[in-house]
Amino acid sequence: MTTVKNSFINPKGLFNPTYNGFSHIVKVPEGKEIYYFSGQWASNLEGKLVSENFEEQVKQTVSNVKTALETAGLSLDDVVKQTVYIVDFTTEKKQTLIDIASKEWRVKNFPASTIVPLPLLATAPNCKIEIEIIAAK
Repeated sequence: MTTVKNSFINPKGLFNPTYNGFSHIVKVPEGKEIYYFSGQWASNLEGKLVSENFEEQVKQTVSNVKTALETAGLSLDDVVKQTVYIVDFTTEKKQTLIDIASKEWRVKNFPASTIVPLPLLATAPNCKIEIEIIAAK
């Protein structure tokens, strides 16, 4: 494995995305291992939805992402790309995500990111959020 770090790039010609918790570009140097994670959602150990409340779902989803990373020997600092799927997207839901993630997702550099609004998720009835990540180390 290489010790060269990932590059998180926010070009001067684009807005500063850090308030929204992402970087415009992430460059992974040659020689790093890439990890692809399936979407994590607000499930408990039995695969059941923990709550129908969006805020509780975000907390559990972020916790599940952290657990998956730790199991692979990684941390949130190793995440280079995240895709967030939100059912019935609203600016209030986006703000809830930002508020919770900013407390839990304490990193030096934010990953590249996309939020995808959609009508429903295939994970479980009433599931409102899913986060898929790519990490490199």
